[in-house]
Amino acid sequence: MRFNFILRIVILFSLSFINCFAQHPSIKKGPKKPWIEDIGYNKNAMPEAGQESSYYYLLTDEQENVEAKESFIHNVYKFLSNEGLQEMSDLNFEFDPTYEQLVFHSITILRDGKVIDQLPAVIKTIQREQDMDRNLYDGTLTAVVNLKDVRVGDIVEYAYTRKGYNPIYENFFSRWRNFNFGVPIERFFLRFNIPNTMAISLKALNNSPKPSIQKKDNSTFYTWDIPKQKALLSDKNEPAWYYPYTGIVLTNFKNWQEVAQWSSKRYQVTESDFTKVKNELLPQFKSETDEEFALEAIRFVQDEIRYLGFESGLNSHKPHSPIQVFHQRFGDCKDKSLLLATLLNARGIESNPVLVNTSFRDKLAEQLPLTGSFDHCVVQIKLNNEISYVDPTISSQGGTVKSLQFPNYGKGLVVNPNTKGLTDFADSSKILIHEVFTYEMDSVGGAALLRIETTYEGSEADYQRSYYAENSLESIQKGYIDYYGNLYSSIEKSKDIEIYDNRSANTFKVKENYRIKSFWNLSPTQSGVIYCELYPLSLENYFSISNKSSARTSPYRLVYPLNYSNEMHLILPEEWPITADEKKIESDYYQYHYRVIYENKFLTVLTNYSTKKESIPVTDFAKYVEDHGKMMSNLSYQLTYNKSLAATTQAKWPGILVSIFALIGALVLSYFLYTRYNPVGYYPSAQSIPIGGWLILPGIGLCITPLRLIYDLVSDESLLSGNGWLTWFHSQQYGYSLFAFAEHVYNVVFFVISILAIILFFQRRTSFPKIIMIIYAVSTFVVIADSVLAYQIDPTIKVEYADIFRSIVAMAIWIPYFNISQRVKRTFVNQYGSDEEPHSQTII
Repeated sequence: MRFNFILRIVILFSLSFINCFAQHPSIKKGPKKPWIEDIGYNKNAMPEAGQESSYYYLLTDEQENVEAKESFIHNVYKFLSNEGLQEMSDLNFEFDPTYEQLVFHSITILRDGKVIDQLPAVIKTIQREQDMDRNLYDGTLTAVVNLKDVRVGDIVEYAYTRKGYNPIYENFFSRWRNFNFGVPIERFFLRFNIPNTMAISLKALNNSPKPSIQKKDNSTFYTWDIPKQKALLSDKNEPAWYYPYTGIVLTNFKNWQEVAQWSSKRYQVTESDFTKVKNELLPQFKSETDEEFALEAIRFVQDEIRYLGFESGLNSHKPHSPIQVFHQRFGDCKDKSLLLATLLNARGIESNPVLVNTSFRDKLAEQLPLTGSFDHCVVQIKLNNEISYVDPTISSQGGTVKSLQFPNYGKGLVVNPNTKGLTDFADSSKILIHEVFTYEMDSVGGAALLRIETTYEGSEADYQRSYYAENSLESIQKGYIDYYGNLYSSIEKSKDIEIYDNRSANTFKVKENYRIKSFWNLSPTQSGVIYCELYPLSLENYFSISNKSSARTSPYRLVYPLNYSNEMHLILPEEWPITADEKKIESDYYQYHYRVIYENKFLTVLTNYSTKKESIPVTDFAKYVEDHGKMMSNLSYQLTYNKSLAATTQAKWPGILVSIFALIGALVLSYFLYTRYNPVGYYPSAQSIPIGGWLILPGIGLCITPLRLIYDLVSDESLLSGNGWLTWFHSQQYGYSLFAFAEHVYNVVFFVISILAIILFFQRRTSFPKIIMIIYAVSTFVVIADSVLAYQIDPTIKVEYADIFRSIVAMAIWIPYFNISQRVKRTFVNQYGSDEEPHSQTII
């Protein structure tokens, strides 16, 4: 066994050695063909001001002979700095050895007028597989030439011809070429030599220069010769569909129908393979109804056929046999799509692969039809007279066939010879995230318990289900603790993560439990002040904008379609002076709603954010930055606690002292009103009549008033303790503090005056009607003012409109009644100091 292991190592090393030092048979050296035109360059050219870089392209020259299936590439660039030497001293040439050859004509360095040959005797090749991280292997090789003894100021020039087209394209021809890049170019030259027998459609991109068109012999030459191409620098976070470059598209496809017919040949399943699928594979599925079978087949292909593709040569566009893919249990998007479609068709459920472009999406219709128009494959399913679409490369999806989340690919091409054009996809994908954070404090300044419950729906539920399936709960828990540790350094788990997966409804719920030892922190700016902070870290990803430059020239990509709601609840150990708040921001592209609610030691901060479109036009980007800056400013919610202030507000003596002074003042006022306020009645010499009629109603209310006040004062000690106005005062909310102080004094005075009013009522004093009218007016004003101020402090508070209505109605009825009623005038006729006992007469 040890010998076999060593032997394998030796063989692998030998193959690598041969591969590196023996020239690949697809790589050759030779002269240029006669059809190639020599294109010159200015060796003294330098980039314009503001376009400087570490190297400068003096020439990019590409000439393609379509009939010969050859493409000539000729590039020249100058080193301007040491950084350029590091970046551009190694030449890499990729090719597919199954159908391509590289013929090198020259590789030279021009230094001080001297040409130095750099074309090695043997050109090394390596297999890099640049898409290996995506589980895709295309068999592409890379020819590598390492330039020797290069220096700043050297001019590198190389020329080679690429021979051969992928036979999968048959006689179809498509090209997409950019005219500008991320670096400046002194001269850009591009030519296509196309036989006259080939009907070509040409589209210029973004106002690109028109070609010079020349017909010669049996060919048409399309030529672009463009001087001084400036570098085009892209903005961050551009939408995938955004294409700012100038360039051209060439194709001999007449329409999308022709592309569909060409693609259909690649996706044909042989009759023998179809029979095997029907007879050998279908019996392995146990579902009875078509709906159950379709879902079982989808989940099998999504979850059990791993994503892995070998796409060299013909298989760049042609899937492998469904039988092969089923048994090897892997395949790329084409393979998985054809396998799923074949399984469904074998069951009698009509299904077709569908080609899509994950970048251009619905803007695909604006492009010419090309062989390379698509980069992904999905499946169309016709079941119960309804059409559904499935991406077989997405694993762990939840829901039914009808409700499966399908990405917003916009448009696609159904692989069927009867397809006439592109198919529109309904915008059905959604991302729903609902977070609930509940903090519970044992004491101010102490620790806090944190419960987090997050519910995911739509494509986010699919993602989370897959994420939890691929990772251990232990590693996920550690990642969460590290994440929340950015805000709470002392956080630790109190219970293990719990997950609840309802795959049929496609909801995924996660419950977390933590303990935060140091929930409170010392304020860095205020002595004796501690604070705690609520901060939804997850929303920061959507509100934070890394590049806010007003010089932006491209749209800004959004996460779409997103509906993210966050609730933060804080259970407080004592009452807190919290002001309610509400903010709304809405545009055609996003929506934001923020609320702060407080009631009975329970604080709630609600944030909802949703996107309506996939990108922000550059004309609205400044407003987007401004709005999201406002959203960021609301992310952090802090509660502060001043220890010295707490000691002051918790003291009873200020409230007691104010209550005593208010009581003394109320007694003095009552004594004055009782002894000195003696208005003359309407009938001074008349005898008083008994209390009766409608007077009984205000009399009952008057007798109940002191009892109700006593109940309110006992049930809410803050009405007399002074905590309210003291807290507002130390919080520098002087307006609120003054009103709370006045309300404190009013409660004491009103209690005493109500007792005085009862005494005056039963003594039938002449002063009673005036005093009771003042009581009605003042109490109505206080009820209204108290409601208005409470709403101003907390807009979410429930306004007691019934109390306001009752007060206004009572005032509106009894003030006029006490002014004009004959019974009132004949009942309240007694004055203070009269020796005559109250007596009465009966009137009819």
